[in-house]
Amino acid sequence: MITEVSYSICDADQHYYEATDSLTRHLGEQYKNVVRWVRVGERETLLIKDRVLTLVPNPTYDPVGEPGSLETYFRGDNADGKELRDIIKMIPIPEASRKRDVRIETLNKQGVDTAWVLPSLGLGIEEMLNGDSGALHAILESYNRWLDDDWGYSRDNRILTAPLMSLCDPSSGVRELKRVLELGAKIVVMRPAPVQDGANWRSIADKKHDEFWHTAAEAGVTVAFHGADSGYSRHLVTLGENDSYGGMKQSTLGEVLGIHVERPVYELVASMICHGLFDRVSNLKIATVELGAGWVPELVRRLEKSFGKTPQMYRRDPIETLREHVHVSPFYEDDIPGVVKLLGEDNVLLGSDWPHPEGLKSPRDWIKEFKIEDERQAKKILRDNLKKLSGLTT
Repeated sequence: MITEVSYSICDADQHYYEATDSLTRHLGEQYKNVVRWVRVGERETLLIKDRVLTLVPNPTYDPVGEPGSLETYFRGDNADGKELRDIIKMIPIPEASRKRDVRIETLNKQGVDTAWVLPSLGLGIEEMLNGDSGALHAILESYNRWLDDDWGYSRDNRILTAPLMSLCDPSSGVRELKRVLELGAKIVVMRPAPVQDGANWRSIADKKHDEFWHTAAEAGVTVAFHGADSGYSRHLVTLGENDSYGGMKQSTLGEVLGIHVERPVYELVASMICHGLFDRVSNLKIATVELGAGWVPELVRRLEKSFGKTPQMYRRDPIETLREHVHVSPFYEDDIPGVVKLLGEDNVLLGSDWPHPEGLKSPRDWIKEFKIEDERQAKKILRDNLKKLSGLTT
């Protein structure tokens, strides 16, 4: 089993911690009051339309959880039944999470060549602005302009950031996608969820969104779907629980149902395949990030069963479609060799989640978790697959 390699790896899931003006720096006067910082007791918190942003318990990120400090929890090794607050170790906010030049130095020390550096609190915005597509798209554009200011989208091919996208208003989504593409974006990021605008729902694979998907595919841009507030707490309401979502806090039923991680991504990928998105946009590539791979075996099983029953309803074998278009970054607690067997070695990525506490202390600590024995396969998964998805030379 390979536990270390001589080359720099590529990381599909790193994060920055947003500046306090990330949502508002470029926000027009019309929506200035939608986002407000307020002090509650001794803590500053963020209000979106007068509702507390619950995805992140401390949106100032100072202090913040130390990388890797929740490893025992996520490995299911909490025999003493400790609460998260008693497991996590808090530290001052790392400079590398807010300063691009320091992050480059950190990547060098970590032995990471290229990293996708993705939102933290930004992934909770769409759910909180459900029903107000004007405010949502204005704030996403403001956020993406801040992101270009402070980090850039692809300045040197070391740090690739992903502008936030939404299809709530299809024309606004296409317009923002085209704008960030002109500025050099190589990836964009969305939440794994159907499209909701107030009481109206659409599949993310609805034909109303085809211009967006064609635009991304023709530009060679990978669309990443990252763990977020996907609005799936509504399913818990039907089972008698409340609809609050507090990041890592959830009920035992929510955990067992995979309500905030596995269920959204399972339904996302299933709808894209079954609603024919990849048939209509044959060169589209997507990646699922910080959503694990626990959902993959069940999706493969169900697609195989469905295809066996009604092959006439598919243009091609859906497992072939899955393997051609979908790339996955597993959790370290997943059966990664099993996922590689199901999806193929070209479809698996290393995503460390650094510097979030849910990951491991350092990105290279993940190498051994893949349990790879073949050096050629290792280089693909640990480096080349992400390079290819990013449009970079391997």
